Amino acid sequence: MTTSEKARKKKKKKLSGWWIVFILAVLVAGFFVGRQMVTRRQTEQAISQLETTPYKRDTLDSTINGSGTVRARQSAQIPWQATGYVAEIGLKVGDEVKAGDLLLSLDKNRLPAEMLQAELNKLNAESNLANLEADTDLQRAKLNSDIASVNKNISDLAEQKEALSLRVCTQERIDNLQSLYDDALSTYENWPTPARWLAVETARQNLAFCDPQKIEDDIDALDKQAALLEETLAKHQADLAKIQNGPDPDLTNQLQLQLDLAIKQLSYMEIRAPFSGTVTAINNQMGDFVSPGTLALQMADLSELYMDVPVSEVDIPQIRVGQSAELIFDAFFEERYQGVVTEIANVPNAMSGVVNYMVTIAMQNGIDKVKPGMTAGVNILTETRENTYVVLAESVFTREGKTYVYVRREGRPVMVEVRIGAYSNKLVEILQADIKDGEPVYISPPVNMIENFMNMGGPRGR
Repeated sequence: MTTSEKARKKKKKKLSGWWIVFILAVLVAGFFVGRQMVTRRQTEQAISQLETTPYKRDTLDSTINGSGTVRARQSAQIPWQATGYVAEIGLKVGDEVKAGDLLLSLDKNRLPAEMLQAELNKLNAESNLANLEADTDLQRAKLNSDIASVNKNISDLAEQKEALSLRVCTQERIDNLQSLYDDALSTYENWPTPARWLAVETARQNLAFCDPQKIEDDIDALDKQAALLEETLAKHQADLAKIQNGPDPDLTNQLQLQLDLAIKQLSYMEIRAPFSGTVTAINNQMGDFVSPGTLALQMADLSELYMDVPVSEVDIPQIRVGQSAELIFDAFFEERYQGVVTEIANVPNAMSGVVNYMVTIAMQNGIDKVKPGMTAGVNILTETRENTYVVLAESVFTREGKTYVYVRREGRPVMVEVRIGAYSNKLVEILQADIKDGEPVYISPPVNMIENFMNMGGPRGR
C-alpha cells in the first residue's frame, strides 16, 4: 500500500470518529430537549387544571384572630372551715343548687370541743337576750332604790354639816371646859379609877364639842363623804338613763355579738352554696375526717360561658365592646358558635416580651353543648366593608417586598401586582390592581412551579 493510500485511509478513519461524536451530541441534545418539552407540556397541563375564582366585589368582614379557653360565669372551690367528720351526703355531681342551699355538713354526734363550746355560747347568748327585758326591769328598780338611798345619805350629811356649822362656843365657855378637862385628868392621874377615866372622857368630849379645829375637821370629813356619795349618785343616774326606756344598748350589742360569733362558729359545720349553680365535683365521702382548708366540693354557674382571648397590643385598638365574634371549637369543628365582646382589659399581660390584652367574650349560643375548659379559635369581627374587590387569602403571595396574585389570561398564569387593604381569615381586600371584573384568579397557586414554567418559555407576568 502506497503512502498516499495510507494517508487517505487514516483521514477517513478520523472523520468517521467526529461523525460519531456529532451524532451522539445530537442525540443527547434531542433527548434533553424532548424531555424538557415533555416536562413543559406536563407543567402546562398541571397549570391548566389549577382552580380559579372570578375577580369580583364582595362584602369583607375584617377579623382579628385568637384563641382561648371557655370558663364559667362564676366558679368556686369550697373548703371546710372546721374540724370534724362528714355527715351523710345528699347531693351528687351535676345537681343544680340555689344560693344558700345546704350542700354538706359535719356529723353533729361527733363534734370537736370547740364546736360544743360554740353551741353552749349560743344557748347562753340566746337566753340572756330573751331575759334582757325582765333583767332590765329588775336593774331599773334596784337603781331607783339605790338612788333614793344615796340621796337620803347625802341629806343626812347635809344636816350633820349644818349642825356643826351652828356649833359656836364663847371663849369663856371654851376656857371653862378646858379647865374642867385639866382637873379631871389631874384627878385621874393622882388616883386612876374607871369612874375618874370616864370623867376624863366626858370632859374631853365636852371640850371637843366647842373646839373650832375639831369642828372644821369634822366638816371636811363630811364634805368628802358627800363628794363620794355624789359620784355614786351620778353613776346610778347614768346607768338608769341607759335603761330608762329599755335594755342597755351596749349590753344588747354585746350579747348580740356573742350570739353572732357563736352562730358564725357553728356555721363552719356546714357548707352552703355561695351562688346558684351546678355541683361539678364532690371531694369527700360520708365519714371522712376533715379540717380547715380541706377541699369539700366545687361548683360553677354555667348559665353563662365566657372566653378570655389574648389580643396583641397592635390589634387591641380595633377591639370594641359589643363586637361580635365567631367561635370554632376543636370538639365541634363543623359547627360555628357566636359570641360578643363584653370586656377589654386595661392592664396588659406581658410574657416573654410579648404584650397582650385580655378580651372577654360572652358566648351567645351553644351553652348547652360547650363545656368549661374547652379551647376554641376566635374570630372577632372588627369591620365590615361592602362592595369591595376581594380575593381569597391563599391567592396572595409576596416577592421582594411586593404583593402579587396570578391571573389566568389566554389560558396561562400572569403575575399581577396588587395593593391590599383590610383582610379576614378567608378574604383579602384589593385596593388597586390591573385586573378586570370576572378575570379568573388562581387559588393557592404553586408559585415555584409557575415560575419554573415561565423560565421554560411561558408568558411573563406584568
